[in-house]
Amino acid sequence: MLSRFYYFMVLVFSSLAAADSTYQETWEITSLEAPPYASSKMENGGDAIALLRDTLAKKSINLEVEYLPWQNAIKKAQLTGYLGYYPAWPSEMMPGFVASATILNSQLAVITTQSNPQDFENLEQLFNEHKVGVVEPYIYPGVVEKVIQSYADSIVQTANDEELFHLLQTKQINFAITAPKVLNYFAEQQNLSEPKIVTQFTDSPLVIGIRNDAENKAKIALLNDLFTDAKPSATNYSRPKKLLLTYIDIPRVAPFKALMSDVYNDLNIKVQMQATPSRRGVLLLNAGIVDGDIVRSQSNMRKFENITVVEPSLGVINLVLLCRKALPCDRDNLYNPNNRIMSSIGDIEILNEFDIKAEIIHNEDLSHTLTMLKKGRVDYALYPALNNDITTFKKDFSVIVLRQMAINTVIHKKHAPLVDEISKAITARLPELTQRINNDSKD
Repeated sequence: MLSRFYYFMVLVFSSLAAADSTYQETWEITSLEAPPYASSKMENGGDAIALLRDTLAKKSINLEVEYLPWQNAIKKAQLTGYLGYYPAWPSEMMPGFVASATILNSQLAVITTQSNPQDFENLEQLFNEHKVGVVEPYIYPGVVEKVIQSYADSIVQTANDEELFHLLQTKQINFAITAPKVLNYFAEQQNLSEPKIVTQFTDSPLVIGIRNDAENKAKIALLNDLFTDAKPSATNYSRPKKLLLTYIDIPRVAPFKALMSDVYNDLNIKVQMQATPSRRGVLLLNAGIVDGDIVRSQSNMRKFENITVVEPSLGVINLVLLCRKALPCDRDNLYNPNNRIMSSIGDIEILNEFDIKAEIIHNEDLSHTLTMLKKGRVDYALYPALNNDITTFKKDFSVIVLRQMAINTVIHKKHAPLVDEISKAITARLPELTQRINNDSKD
C-alpha cells in the first residue's frame, strides 16, 4: 500500500515539475480592476492580461499579475523584481518607466445611458451644460486630457470605472469618458442595457509601463520584438455618410460655410456644422470627436498631430490689432505692460515672435471680442480679418495688420482617404467663394 502511495506521489510531483519546466522564467506585473481588460474576478484575468500571458507563454515565460487600485499598482511596480504595470495608456508613463510596444488598442468614448432622450449632436452644449464623469486616477491620452481640462467646470471625478458606471446609471452624471467595453461589462453583469456611445475619440494604445533599468533591458527588447509586428492591421476606410464640422462664429464665416457645404455635397456627404469657440474646436477635432473644421489658419494647425490641412488654401487671413479710435494704435501697444489686449489663445501663439508684454485677456468667443471693443470694455484686441473686413473695421476702430496667413479647411487624419476628393472639389468651387465673399462684404 505504501509503495503504491509512494508511486502515486512520485507521479504527481513529476507532473508538477514537468509543468513548471515548460516555463524558463517568470515575469511579475501589477494591474488594476478594469474588466474586461484586466480583472482578478475574470477567469482569464482579463482579456488584455490573457493576450499578454498567451504571447509570453510562446517564449516559455510565465506571467504573474498582482491586482491593486491603479495608483497603488503604479507605485508597487517601482520595486525590484517587477516588470511594470499594465494595461496603461502611453500618457500614463511615470518617471523611470518606458512604454512597451502596443499590446492592443482600446476605444475611448463619451458615453451616456440608453434612456437618455436628449439630442447631443451639439458637443459644445454637451460639455458645457451637463456633468461628465471621468476616472480621477487615470491620466487620459493627451488629446482627451486637453478636452477634459477645457471643460473642467463640468467634470466629475470618480475613483474607478465601477463608480463611474454607478453614477451614470443613477443619473448623478449625464455622461462618462471611458472605454465602452468597461461599462458594457458592468451592464452585462447587472443585466442592464449597455450604455450608448455619443461620440468616440481616436483609439488609444494599451502598453506596459516598464521599469526602465538594467534588470528589464532584455525584457523590453523581447516585448518589442513580440508585439511590434503584431499590431492590429489597419481596417478599410468606410466612407462616411455624414460629417460633423465645427467653425468659429465670426462675421464673414458664412461664405466659407456655404462653400464647404457645397464641396461635401459634391462628394455625396451630408455635413452638420456647429459653432464652437476657437480653441475648443481644435481640441475636439484633434481628439477625433468631430470630423473637421470649416476654415482655420494653416500655420496654426501644423502642430496638431491628428489634424490634416487640405489644399488649396481658401484665401488669406490678416491677424490685426484693433484699437479704440480715441487711443494711439501701433505695434508698440503690444509691448506696453499697462495695456490690456483681448485675444484667443491661438492668435497669441501665432504672434509668439512679437514677445508681447501687454496683459492678455483670453477669450475664445471672437464675436464677443468685437462687442466688448465697441462698448469700450476693452481698449485693444487681436482679431482675424479678411482683406474686405479691414475696410469695414476701420469705420469703428484703428487697424494695424500684424501678420498675413493662408487659411484652409481641415479634417481629422482618420479621413485622409477623402483629402484628394475634397481638394478637387474645392479647386472647382474657389471662384464661387470669391464671389460670395465680395457679395457678403457689400451687405
